[in-house]
Amino acid sequence: MSLTLDELVQTAIENQHIVLESELQKGVPLNYLDEDGHYILHYPDGHIEMKTLSDNGHPE
Repeated sequence: MSLTLDELVQTAIENQHIVLESELQKGVPLNYLDEDGHYILHYPDGHIEMKTLSDNGHPE
């Protein structure tokens, strides 16, 4: 059974937490922007770094 693009996107969104947890277990740090525009680095050992993005989009 083939999924439509909308169904595929919805499935990916629903399962995103599983993929992110798996990546973290493999040792890949998670990085994302929080709601305040801070660049968050969440490392597998549990420590978290927060940086502010400059106007050109790079962490400061």
